[in-house]
Amino acid sequence: MSAVTTLVATVAAAAGAVALFRLAERRTRPLRKAIDEMRKSASSKTGEVIDYEQDPESGVFRPKGAVRH
Repeated sequence: MSAVTTLVATVAAAAGAVALFRLAERRTRPLRKAIDEMRKSASSKTGEVIDYEQDPESGVFRPKGAVRH
């Protein structure tokens, strides 16, 4: 191959890679937004921390103040 042909093939391959990347980004954008929204809603906005204590009878860790049966 000549230098010009190699250069054209390289530019075409790079352009194709960029096009595929943009297509993939466009298709996954709604999924990314949904995941981000789930993460935002799952995070505690008050900054509260659940504190656990070990149940002496069973050895299981339960949230402090939880009702034991």
